[in-house]
Amino acid sequence: MISINEQEEVFTFVNHEIHTKSATFMQAVKELGGEFTRLTTADVQNEGIWPDRFYYIVEGNISAEYDGKELYLFEKGDIILHSTIEDVEETGLYYSVMSEVVVDSIPVQELYQLLATDAELIGLWVTITSLNQLQLNQMVGVLTEKEERANPGFGRYKAGMAIITEGEDAEYVYSISEGTAVAIHKDIEVGEINKDEIFGAIAVLTDQKRTASVIAKTDCIVLMVHKDEFSKMVKSHPKLFLNILTSLAEKITALNAKFSRQVS
Repeated sequence: MISINEQEEVFTFVNHEIHTKSATFMQAVKELGGEFTRLTTADVQNEGIWPDRFYYIVEGNISAEYDGKELYLFEKGDIILHSTIEDVEETGLYYSVMSEVVVDSIPVQELYQLLATDAELIGLWVTITSLNQLQLNQMVGVLTEKEERANPGFGRYKAGMAIITEGEDAEYVYSISEGTAVAIHKDIEVGEINKDEIFGAIAVLTDQKRTASVIAKTDCIVLMVHKDEFSKMVKSHPKLFLNILTSLAEKITALNAKFSRQVS
């Protein structure tokens, strides 16, 4: 995205992350058999942007206006997400074609059917969705008082710092954007967490205390999704998230087994 207003450094970082992850996402979806419709400028102008379709900008720009003010431009490599579009009337956000564009589009339900077959791809989708909403919140926040702006949604941790502490309340679901962390249970290292892996979701969804600590192994930048937002995602598309939750549960089972072997 290109912001019309001056943004903090985190905006540029998020923009780079969205473009990189979106390109990976598009390639993976196509490999799974996703059939996209190629739209030109005339197609987008005539048909508009709809909540039941997913869009990826191949070339050109699409303008987003908020409350009658131009707020930002979708650019090459951006995704226009269903969650962003569906609240158009409530948020006052509208879209218009600013230049010659080429857009790949697919019905959202067809996309979700493909996602439901791949837990890692669902995790990537959650990350892109969260980054996109974070970026939108930042841009809308420029038009509000500073004290009303949304939390940027990122944590920066030096090597050795605790991202999650065993026994604490679960407030966030996390994904590492840069760096590596380790999971520790009762002072024993039971696993490693790498870039783009989601962690902390099970405790959030079950409203339980954290069962392990997560410590930054290297300097880390971590995306933080509040439990309310993550729960909304799961409740809106329970079948879609069943795969990723099953995968996370299996990983926890494996970590518990590893812990049992190390203490026996």
